Amino acid sequence: MSTKQRQRWLALAMVPVIALSTAACTKDSNETADSPSGDSAAKTADITFPLPEPVTFTIAGLNGTEGENPEQTSFFKKLSEKTNVNIKYISLGADASGATEKLNVLLGTEDAPDAIMGASAMNETFLALYAKEGYLVPMNKYLKDPKVMPVFNSRILGENADMLKGIASPDGNIYSLPYVNQVPGTYLESPIWINKVWLDNLGLSVPKTLAELENVMEAFATKDANGNGDPTDEIPLLARTGTGYEHLEAWLSLWGIPTKDSTFENFIYVKDGKVIFAPTTEEYKAFIKTMQKWYSKKWLWNEYFTGSSQTFSAIQNDAGTAKYGILTAKNPAGKFANQYVAILPPVVEGYKSKFYLNPAYITGSKGQFELTSHSKKPEILMAFIDQFYLMENTLETYNGIANEDPRLTLNNGVYTVNTIPSQDITKYAGNTFRNYFQNNLPGAVLESDYKNGKIKMSAADKVKGETYELYNKAGVINNEVWPRPYFDPKDATKLNEVRTDIFNTVSKYRASWVTGQSDIDKEWDAYLKSLKSMKVDDLVAIMQKTYDNYKSH
Repeated sequence: MSTKQRQRWLALAMVPVIALSTAACTKDSNETADSPSGDSAAKTADITFPLPEPVTFTIAGLNGTEGENPEQTSFFKKLSEKTNVNIKYISLGADASGATEKLNVLLGTEDAPDAIMGASAMNETFLALYAKEGYLVPMNKYLKDPKVMPVFNSRILGENADMLKGIASPDGNIYSLPYVNQVPGTYLESPIWINKVWLDNLGLSVPKTLAELENVMEAFATKDANGNGDPTDEIPLLARTGTGYEHLEAWLSLWGIPTKDSTFENFIYVKDGKVIFAPTTEEYKAFIKTMQKWYSKKWLWNEYFTGSSQTFSAIQNDAGTAKYGILTAKNPAGKFANQYVAILPPVVEGYKSKFYLNPAYITGSKGQFELTSHSKKPEILMAFIDQFYLMENTLETYNGIANEDPRLTLNNGVYTVNTIPSQDITKYAGNTFRNYFQNNLPGAVLESDYKNGKIKMSAADKVKGETYELYNKAGVINNEVWPRPYFDPKDATKLNEVRTDIFNTVSKYRASWVTGQSDIDKEWDAYLKSLKSMKVDDLVAIMQKTYDNYKSH
C-alpha cells in the first residue's frame, strides 16, 4: 500500500476516540531485562545488561518540547549506562492530529521507527488499522516470556494475570502496552466532597438523601455559609463541562448510571452484562430534570457550560475564603481544601447509586508503547522496555532522579514523591523523561509497593484511599466496569462514522434542557427518534459485541 493510499484509507479514522500511544526502538541482539528485584546485571538467554556492544533504537513520541531530546535527561543517561542501549528520538510534534499525519508518512517506509511511545500519539482506531496492515507487531509471546520480560511477568502478570485480557485487541493479540497503577483510590475519580465548615456554620448535617442535599444547597445559596459577611458569593455546587472529574455526569451515579461524557467514556455503561447508552434511558431523563432544577435555582454554578478553566481554577483557589460548597473530584483543591469531607452519595428514592470506576484499575492505562514491524531485533527492544516496569524506573521517569530532583527522594530504601511549587515544576520539566511523550509511558506502581513500604503514601493518596474504602464498604462503586476495549478495524471505522453526530446531538439537547431553554418532556420522543436515525443502535451493538469479545478472552 502506498503512502497516499494509506492516508486516504486512514482518513475515515481521524476522529480521536481514546488516546493511545505507540513507542519505537530498533537494532541489535536478543532478549532480556533487569531482574524483578532490580539487580543491575540480569540474564535472559544470551543477553545480559549492560550489553557488550551499544545498541540504538528509534522511538517516536508526541512531544511539546521541540528541539530537545529525551536521551538528554538524567534518567535516560542512567538507564543507558545500565543497559548500553541508546535511542534516536523522532518527535511527532505537539498535537495528536500532527502525530497521525507524521505516522502515516513514516510507517511502511525505511524511516519508520522501531516503536512508538506515549499515550497521545495514536488513537484506538489507528491502532486497529495499523495492526491490521501489519505495521504493528503482536507482543504476546514477549509479554508471556519471563526470559524476555521478567519484570512484567513478575510485577504485572504475577499480581494481575487478567491484565492481558484488558489490553488485548479483538483478534486476541496485544499491540500496545499499559501504564499500571493499581492503587484503587486513584480510580474513584469523582466522589462527592462537601464543605464541612459551611455545614457547621449553618448548623446543618451531612445530607443523606436528595431532598436533604437540596436543602443544604438552598442554604448555601442564600446564607453566609463561608462567614465573610457576604451571603451572595457562595456557589453551592461547582462543576464544569469538558473535564474528567468535576462534571455533571458524576451525579448520574445517584440514578445508578456510572459513566462519563462522550469525550471520556462515550456515555456507555454495563448493567447485568448489557451495554447501555446512558442518554437514551429514563434514568438519564430524571437526572436532567434534576440538573435543570439545580441550574434554575442557581445551586449549580451558572457558568457550567460557558466558564473557562481559568475561571473555575480561580474559584477553587480563591485566597480569601472558600467559595464553593460541593464538588466532585479525586481531591478538593486550593487553600481551603482541608474544609471539605467526602460524603456518600445522597439517596434518590427508587434508585441505587453506582459510582464510576476508571477501567485503568483493571486494564491499566492503555496505549503507552507499540512495537513496529520495522524493528529488526524485537526481543532486545522488549527486554529494554521491560526495564520501565521496575518500580524505581517508573518513579524516576515521572519525577526525575531520586535525591537529585526535589520531586523524588529516597531515604532508607523508601521512595517519597514530593509536591513542589508550580514554578519549580516548570524548572525541572525539561529533565523529566515522560515530558517528551506527553506525560505517558509504560511503567508500574503497584498497591504492593505501598503495602511493602517501598513507597511512602502521600497525604493526597491517603485521602483517596480512605474515600475509596468509604464508597466500597457502602457498596456504591460500580462492579461492572466498561473496560474501554479495543475495536476491530471495521467496527472502529463505523463508530467514527456515527458517533460525532450522536454526541453532538446529546450535548446540544443537554445544554438546552439544563439551562431551561427547552422542555425535556416535550422534546424527549423527538430526541430519541433523532438519535435512532443517527444509528445509535449500531453504536450500542458494536459496543456490546466488543464487550462480549473482551469477556470471552
